[in-house]
Amino acid sequence: MRYFILLISMICGCAWAAPSALLPQEQAYLPSIQTPRAAFGRPVGERHLRYDQVLGYFQTLARESDRVTLESAGVSHQGREQIAAVITSPRNHAKLDEILARRALVVEGKAVAGPTVVWLAYSIHGDEASGLHAGTLFAYYLAASRSEEVARWLEEMVILITPSQNPDGNDRFANWVNGFTGTRLNGSSWHREHFQAWPSGRVNHFLADLNRDWLYMRHPESRGRVALYQRWQPHVVGDFHEMGHNSSYFFQPGVPSRTHPLTPSQNQSLTSALGHYHAEALDALGQPYFSRESFDDFYYGKGSTYPDINGGVGILFEQATVRGHLRETEFGPRTFAEAIRNQLATSFSTVRGSFEQQKALQQYQRQFFARSLERGRDRGGSGLLVGAEGDSGRLQALVEILEGHGIHYGYLTRPLTAQKRQFAAGSLYIPFDQGRYALMEALFDKRTQFEDNTFYDVSAFAVDLAFDLKVATAKRQPPLTDRQPTLAPASAERALAWVLPWSDRRSPAVLQSLLDRGIQVRFGELASRLHGEEGELQLAPGSLVISGRQPGVEQALQAVRDRFGLEPKAVTRGQALSGPDLGSRTFRSVNRVKPMILVGRNVSQYEVGQLWHYLDQQLGVAPTLIDGEYAERVPMEEFTHLFLVDGRYRSLTPALSSRIQDFVRQGGVLVAWQGGAREVAEWDLVPVEIQGREELGREFEEHPIQFAERHQEDARRTIGGAIVAWELDVSHPLAFGLGPTLPMMKNREMVLEARGGMVVGRYARQPLLSGFMAPEYRQSLSSQGSAVVARSGQGAVVLLADNPLFRNFWLGGERLVANTLYLVPSLH
Repeated sequence: MRYFILLISMICGCAWAAPSALLPQEQAYLPSIQTPRAAFGRPVGERHLRYDQVLGYFQTLARESDRVTLESAGVSHQGREQIAAVITSPRNHAKLDEILARRALVVEGKAVAGPTVVWLAYSIHGDEASGLHAGTLFAYYLAASRSEEVARWLEEMVILITPSQNPDGNDRFANWVNGFTGTRLNGSSWHREHFQAWPSGRVNHFLADLNRDWLYMRHPESRGRVALYQRWQPHVVGDFHEMGHNSSYFFQPGVPSRTHPLTPSQNQSLTSALGHYHAEALDALGQPYFSRESFDDFYYGKGSTYPDINGGVGILFEQATVRGHLRETEFGPRTFAEAIRNQLATSFSTVRGSFEQQKALQQYQRQFFARSLERGRDRGGSGLLVGAEGDSGRLQALVEILEGHGIHYGYLTRPLTAQKRQFAAGSLYIPFDQGRYALMEALFDKRTQFEDNTFYDVSAFAVDLAFDLKVATAKRQPPLTDRQPTLAPASAERALAWVLPWSDRRSPAVLQSLLDRGIQVRFGELASRLHGEEGELQLAPGSLVISGRQPGVEQALQAVRDRFGLEPKAVTRGQALSGPDLGSRTFRSVNRVKPMILVGRNVSQYEVGQLWHYLDQQLGVAPTLIDGEYAERVPMEEFTHLFLVDGRYRSLTPALSSRIQDFVRQGGVLVAWQGGAREVAEWDLVPVEIQGREELGREFEEHPIQFAERHQEDARRTIGGAIVAWELDVSHPLAFGLGPTLPMMKNREMVLEARGGMVVGRYARQPLLSGFMAPEYRQSLSSQGSAVVARSGQGAVVLLADNPLFRNFWLGGERLVANTLYLVPSLH
């Protein structure tokens, strides 16, 4: 009998039993498509899937279904390929090139016909795994369902499914929770399964929160995602996340007053219209939910907001987490399968709502880009000029961002002055007259006034401030070239030495590569004018000097040219025109560095990752990551530097803090910022005091507030992410290569008060450059210390009030870290 039923099913070409309890039951499914249960050997949700299992299954779907093809969306740091399933009708698959060509025309504000594109993007945080599993089930459903509704969807739509946007973090988390799950589930919140080791699965290999990286694309996963977005220009993006376990379910819109002012109001209207479909789907399940609360729509570097400045509608979904397989909550026990069910329900509602709202979505996208073009043309001037004094490296980093987002630009062919600012040949020009003007405007936005002062993330993210670039508006388009100007190679015939500017972003990496080759390098402590092959050379403090009489130096310098694109300048005489001669002791030797970073419990995984990424990816330095659990046993004398990033270091034992202090007194360099600086300030090592929220908040007048106003008042007393100005002592090695003013991201209420040592950085008298900061904090920060360098024995201590490497897109602050590595040791 069983074989007869199977035979009838095969003859009919369909299977009537739902392949998963989480999928619609009374539907027909193609038996030729392997079910998830058959692929994984158990129902989806019974155990957490590894990414290789999911990738293999999607490859199976692409082989077995004429509705599915796969696109690569980049490769993670650990070498895992991110994929996007492109799911549509066979008829649409046959003309994908034509569809994509039309998608590109939309950005130009043109009205074009074609399918609606919906992108379901899951699990950018690796430990928010319900999305990955829901995406896997939904991909099967779209590939195998025989329903007429799905046929209509796929005829008129292209659905993109990215099961995981963080495969490295996904596997870290899956291995953890599966490793602490027995045959009987334990839902206690105290069970080890729910307490991940450091680092968590939320982050990628370099411990980055990838859902803050859409604008600046510092990681390959992000570059792949943004390329996918710009290729397809989706009308709707579903961004699936998890939140605290005692919550219910959230879908956007968020708090209306906390939407970025550059987002059109129609975007929020469409978000609300789609919200009715989500509500209906969750009501059918009896699942509680909420919207218009808690979450905002402000920072464009997130998956749910990036579409909003690119002509799409981004929708954030937040499912109460299980963080394992079973979890006791205020709502009762919650299983992982229930979490998957809810994410699957809103996947259905996103596609169903987008299908029924196609006309409005397509019209909105066309109008968005048409308005973007119109606003760019109506803005005063023709475009932005962007320059960096003596640093084409930071400009090139900006070019990579512009190209990633599809923003047009060109290079100046000659010098230009605009708004009393001088721009050298090779500076950038970004025209206002382009379809992605809205995104360009957002990247350079520096507003300080807001309707609502509460922010889920940062309130400022201007790229010119993050990269420490100068900008001005050009009245008309200048002469341009599409190629970066190159320098002619210098002759080595008469070179006594070679010099490189320290101001270029690439110079620290060049220095490290030379040290790795055994080349001796010195830096100038003072400004100097030397004889060059083509005239005099101006050497600013920090400039690198490489003797031309070393074995292998010519090959090493050629490698510098080939790899970094920097051209050393030849020095032909040792006697200076002014300032120190080439043989002066003020040209100090640079030694090889061997840094360590204290990591582990209570240390910010994000900031450890940012430092690790900068050292590894930008400088070519392999830091030693030392967990506080065994740090007491480490022979610290083998290292040159110790970094303490933000964290709560109360768990440091007296023995370990004593060993760290001995390390400094014996010649090591201790670098600490934010929470790390607070810990060091409490030791008997340097005469520095920390002023925090309590001290800085004394400017606030105490006044009665109503209970309902408490959250808004707390937000007013929080510096959640504003850009401020540091004023630097540029004669100090910590500031070499920088200008007198440095924009920095401030997200902690903290200043440094030095009783001795050197205050190298202070907040400007009027510190706020962009974002929200209460007037009381602007006053209390004014002229306070932000960077201190102090001698201690034979070593040095560097304390910073802010993170100089914020999310690895704060290129302006990178120099501070490089200087602590290579130049500050010269103070010994």
